[in-house]
Amino acid sequence: MSSPADIGAARSFPGTFAPRVVVLDLDGTTIDYQQNLQPRVRDAVRAVAARMPVIVATGRMYRSALYWAVELNVAEPLVCYQGAMVRETPHQDGSPGSTIFEQPLRAEPARRALHIAREQDWHYQAYQNDELLCERDRPEARLYSHISGVPFRVVPDLDPLLEHGTTKAACVIEDPAEVDRAAALMTRELGSGARVTRSNPEFVEILDPDINKAVGCEMVCARLGYTLADALAIGDAPNDVELLIAAGYSVAVSTSRPEVLAAADATCAPPKDGGVADVLEAFALL
Repeated sequence: MSSPADIGAARSFPGTFAPRVVVLDLDGTTIDYQQNLQPRVRDAVRAVAARMPVIVATGRMYRSALYWAVELNVAEPLVCYQGAMVRETPHQDGSPGSTIFEQPLRAEPARRALHIAREQDWHYQAYQNDELLCERDRPEARLYSHISGVPFRVVPDLDPLLEHGTTKAACVIEDPAEVDRAAALMTRELGSGARVTRSNPEFVEILDPDINKAVGCEMVCARLGYTLADALAIGDAPNDVELLIAAGYSVAVSTSRPEVLAAADATCAPPKDGGVADVLEAFALL
């Protein structure tokens, strides 16, 4: 199978597809993994958002994603937690946006994942009411808090809290080989009761099995009178695969894993080199 063409190359203009909606992943796509947003990308996204709907689709918590949506002038509902929550941005009068959709991971797989993480000494965290919860103040918790811009709260025991499920669950692991092992072990042990995916290099994320970014983005598109077939989508990680497949035209960051590249129609440069801006320019959206 040939690799998708680089959309930034002179001869890779995407043809006749005319996007009516743009869907953007954040980390590794629009911003880099050090949370840097290049001014050229910022200005390009702002210009497009002034003309047509732009949807942010991310694994981040709502309040973490909202910071970047404001920075990018994106006003459409945010697809957060890998699609497990869709929530409006705040209204112009300052009132909070309503939650349109939320489908948490059920108690049984959430608890099973917690017990596996305890056995392996992996940092595990849960999310309820857009709050970040964990059992220990570990370096991994501080790493996640730094990346997300959201403080964590230490609780003595997550087990009883998981009786009501969790928007998603996540293990944060700094050793790349251990991340791969954690993803494989969680996938095997949780089976059909959960979906295990990857976003940032240190994260193993666990969701309800029916949840992915495409599910949440399709809801937002429907509110706008469109479908994902009308959308241009850009992403970089395994958690973007379903979205890239469903979109009318999809672009993966050139440094993405093979399964992500295989789902895309074209590639673009990473955030530090302005790949998102290149894509928006290639479609003459600016």
